[in-house]
Amino acid sequence: MFRPCLYMLPHIYREDDVEEITRKMILILHKRALRHSVPSGICHYCTTRHFSVTERHLLKLIASGYHLSETAALLSLSEEQTKSLRRSIMRKLHVKTEQQFLKYIRVNLHFLLSK
Repeated sequence: MFRPCLYMLPHIYREDDVEEITRKMILILHKRALRHSVPSGICHYCTTRHFSVTERHLLKLIASGYHLSETAALLSLSEEQTKSLRRSIMRKLHVKTEQQFLKYIRVNLHFLLSK
């Protein structure tokens, strides 16, 4: 069952004009149409809110297919710092192996590619 997360829905205010309300409603319907690609227990905001900005950036690069050495260069970090960030993310996601980590990203965090 799909339960939208309140963090993901736009706020509609009394002062909004008709065009703004229409735009927000279309956004809500579009997100609802994507519900089949997101498991019911996972909300995009809730899944990544515990990560630092750098961790989110690293996740996005890994989801895009970059290798660890490439991500280190893109983030202007050493490979050791990047590995440490990856371990921190894996701990927060409760995954033990790199294969589980990559599978988790592929299955649950593909929305990072559109941002």
